[in-house]
Amino acid sequence: MSMDWTVDQITQMRSDRPTYRDQAQGTALTWVRTGEETGGEYSLLYAEYAPGIRVFPHYHTRYTETLHLFEGALDGKVAGRQVQLRDGQEIVVQPRAVHGWHATGDRTLRFVLEVRPAHAGFEKWLVTLQNMATDGLTHPDGRPKNLYHAALILVESDIHLPGPGRLLAPVLQGVAGRARRKGIDRWLEERYFRPS
Repeated sequence: MSMDWTVDQITQMRSDRPTYRDQAQGTALTWVRTGEETGGEYSLLYAEYAPGIRVFPHYHTRYTETLHLFEGALDGKVAGRQVQLRDGQEIVVQPRAVHGWHATGDRTLRFVLEVRPAHAGFEKWLVTLQNMATDGLTHPDGRPKNLYHAALILVESDIHLPGPGRLLAPVLQGVAGRARRKGIDRWLEERYFRPS
């Protein structure tokens, strides 16, 4: 299923929305439609990533992602196959398909990512993670440096590690539970989740 959003439409949609920037890594994220606004049907993220940015391999179980690349070059792997996206191309990532990618070339990636159905945890924790990166709390590929932070974000965003990392799922669930009992989730939300 192809997304029909144009650059002009997305530009207009994001004009009154907060943009979360990480100057150190050269990323900017704007939720142009949230699940709350679409009745949970989908959410839509506009993103800009500087050349060289990497997204670590992972998968989701509750939603499909469709990435439409307006501008730039993206190389990676989806469900075991090599992919290369260039201006105007898109890819659909089904639930449980392991995917990871990086921005190649010398141009900034500009893309929209549709999450269907919407996932409130993904919306919230992606913004939180972006703001944490600004404070140096993540590795260059977006992984949190702190185990409590990582467990909370992975568990509550439906982000899963592939391969041997799957064996860590019960451990991550336990660590996330402990982080909630310690109030780390509330601290991260208050400090890094800024919905307005």
